[in-house]
Formats: sequence, structure tokens, C-alpha cells
Amino acid sequence: MNMTCKKCGWVAFQVSRKHAESEVKRFNEYFNTLSKKEQDDYYGGKGSSIHQYEHCMLCDGSYKNFRDSIPGDVPDGCTLSPIIDRND
Repeated sequence: MNMTCKKCGWVAFQVSRKHAESEVKRFNEYFNTLSKKEQDDYYGGKGSSIHQYEHCMLCDGSYKNFRDSIPGDVPDGCTLSPIIDRND
């Protein structure tokens, strides 16, 4: 299900906390195999964290401040980011 930030209108797709934690772990395991140069060049020198799933990508608002999306919140074909289910 897509969710819309009540603060800024950014749309994201919801994922479970368990899924988000698994993805953070998986990415950081990969990230740690990279050289420092690759980490810096490709990922800004930062690994992943659960914070990225708990906050709006645009305004940094809490995942708890999202609502179910309605038609027209986002054009078809847009790339969406993940957000933890506000009920999780």
C-alpha cells in the first residue's frame, strides 16, 4: 500500500519493520565489503540505518505521520521510497 506524508505530501510504499531491518542488515553487509573509496564514491561514505525507513525522504517527518494514499497523490510511474508501516 502507498502512504502519503501528512506534512509534505511525499508518497512512499509501506514495508514491515522486520523487512526494513532485514534490508538494512543486508545492505550494510554488502557495504562493508567495499573499499573506502567505493563507499565514499557510491554511497556518500554511509551505510544504511533504520532511520531511513522511519522518516520521510523529503521532509524527515515520522512514519507515524503518514496516511493511506489516494488517487492523485502521485503520478503513475513515479519511483517511490519505502516507509515503515505506521501501525508496525
